[in-house]
Amino acid sequence: MTFSLTTSADPTGFESAATLILEDLRDRVGLETWHVSRRDGTDQVVLAAVDARLGLAAGQVLPWADSVCALVIDGLAPMCAPDVSEVATISELVRRTGLQARSCVTVPVSAPDGLMLGTLCGLGSTRHPELPDVVGVVHRQAQILGVLLAHELQLAEEVRRAERSEQAAHQDVLTSIGNRRAWDVALSREEHRAARFGTTATIVIFDLNGLKQINDTEGHEAGDQLLVRAAAELSARLRSSDTVARLGGDEFGVLLPQTPLAQARRVVADVIDRLAEVGVSVSVGMAQRSASEGLLDAWRKADAEMYVDKKRAKEKGGPIPVQRSGAGPKTQKSLPHPLQNVDAVLELLKEQLRMDVVFVNRFEGDNRQFRNLVTSIDLPIREGFVEPAQGSYCRMIADGSLPAVTRSTRQNPLLRDLPVTDRLNIGSYLGVPLHNSDGGLYGTLCAFSTTESPELGERDAQVLRGVGDVVMRLVESEDTRDDRRHRFLRDLDRLLAQGGPSAVYQAIHDLEDLSPVGYEALSRFPGGGPTPGEWFTMAATYGVGPQLELKALQAAAAGLADMAGFLSLNTSPSTLLTPEFNRLMNELPLDRVVLEMTEHEAIEDYDSVNSSLKALRRKGLRVAVDDAGAGFASMHHILALVPDFIKLDISLVRGIDRQPSKQALAASLQAFGVKTGAALIAEGIENASELTCLRQLSIQYGQGYHLSQPGALPHLDRTTA
Repeated sequence: MTFSLTTSADPTGFESAATLILEDLRDRVGLETWHVSRRDGTDQVVLAAVDARLGLAAGQVLPWADSVCALVIDGLAPMCAPDVSEVATISELVRRTGLQARSCVTVPVSAPDGLMLGTLCGLGSTRHPELPDVVGVVHRQAQILGVLLAHELQLAEEVRRAERSEQAAHQDVLTSIGNRRAWDVALSREEHRAARFGTTATIVIFDLNGLKQINDTEGHEAGDQLLVRAAAELSARLRSSDTVARLGGDEFGVLLPQTPLAQARRVVADVIDRLAEVGVSVSVGMAQRSASEGLLDAWRKADAEMYVDKKRAKEKGGPIPVQRSGAGPKTQKSLPHPLQNVDAVLELLKEQLRMDVVFVNRFEGDNRQFRNLVTSIDLPIREGFVEPAQGSYCRMIADGSLPAVTRSTRQNPLLRDLPVTDRLNIGSYLGVPLHNSDGGLYGTLCAFSTTESPELGERDAQVLRGVGDVVMRLVESEDTRDDRRHRFLRDLDRLLAQGGPSAVYQAIHDLEDLSPVGYEALSRFPGGGPTPGEWFTMAATYGVGPQLELKALQAAAAGLADMAGFLSLNTSPSTLLTPEFNRLMNELPLDRVVLEMTEHEAIEDYDSVNSSLKALRRKGLRVAVDDAGAGFASMHHILALVPDFIKLDISLVRGIDRQPSKQALAASLQAFGVKTGAALIAEGIENASELTCLRQLSIQYGQGYHLSQPGALPHLDRTTA
């Protein structure tokens, strides 16, 4: 027998090759059914199968305890059973499960290094007395399968690493680890791999304790330092194939592929200890993926466990350790282009100048703060470290009392006896002032080495000055961005402290008799500031979108008790996938809730969205796709989500009575809705002519100022148009 195996990460590579091997075994050994499986917790996942009798197929998930493989691996049955009626344990299994087998053979599938990867099993419908004579053939084919499977798992590992590089484009702005988008992509891809190879994975959720307290008492800058420190420690203690992402606010997610729960607990215990050493207290939850439920369910379970842990910590009380400065690892921020952030430029400088440390200092009154720091050595300082500026090299550089170049601090009486020289082990030093675009002193750009550097000269100082202009432009850009972010987060803190956004409700009417059949909830924010759309956009940009959306949903859901009909709620796909959203929805009478999905946020993984919606829809939740007719994405939503309602965008409804092309499109969507069982809702009806036209097109429902205006329940301004 000959076959070829693709060396790419093609998803059918192993399955195709394994199928050929299983067909060969069927022809040579004589048993009709053959399959390769892996154990995943309490499940048995079929990786490849050749079976025209029992219905086994790749991707099938079966109970592990109901398999012959389990008996053989646990030492409760022999590998070869020419007649299963003569083996008590297999005979009992056949009786209990109804398995149609009279003979069977099971051998382990192992990697070249001996690691067991799965099992190869053959089942026959008749007695097979010659089976012991061909067990050697089965073993040899199992060895080939082990090599192929190990190879493909290795390819999958390489793909994971490539994906992590790709995810650099999906970085959290503050911590430079993965953002929520990177997390969703990682979960989707690992779910595909886990289902394909029968591997497991564990999800861990870390939630920082006391971040709000720090933000309130010391400012968001101090809170940012805590977040960056936590991200650095999490990243430093994980494998290259693991994923760590900031899910929003103070919550981090960690995905550990091919890691059972017991092993994950050991990893997490080490991480918690290290976080505590650098002043970060966390609440933790974790859950292992099961083949029958998947990673999204594991995320929900881990999140629920984290909330229990957080509640337990609050009940215990006691101070939360907070360490604002001191020793700790440097957060490595790497973006694709070297001039896209300050740290990347400093890294280039460090190599060019052949120095151990390069940093940017910012003066704040009588203090200096290490704004950026890249280093090749361990230091008792880190980014964010604040100390008095007096007596520092930086202060002297800015005052002009220290030249730009110091080749040897030991030969300089001014520097030799300074405490900072010994504390940081400074042997040679370079430094230049940094000025804002308005000419004001910002701080310094400095570099030092632990050894003397006789080769340092004015040329190096000129390099530092030239690059300093680039650094300063980036610093001002980043500071402006950070100031904007901090202002928004402070505004959000105040808003949430006051209860969050309020809700008003606009009726959705039956266009036949104009009776209200439900209400759409619309968020309202304190006057004079950003619009509701701007609030949600900025929250998503700064990593707290789900936090704000969930608060808005809670406020809107409170109106259910005061209304007749259904309540329509707007949500983004990223919020829909969170465990908090699932908890909130399960607290509501879902047969009275409609969930609106807009086209303003792309859905990358419809399978995950549909999976999250499936259980809720079984309980009565209905789904609406918003903005139909306004763009291409809404049509993707309609086809993929199979909604109960399709909402015609206001741009399609406005002037529809005067434009035949709009009427034609609305009529097409109406016909589509009839075919798929979706009712249409026309948004933005502004006058009687539009209403008449929509009635003629048999559009069933509508909303708009001509029918009713948004208002507080139960005092809605309704007309009788």
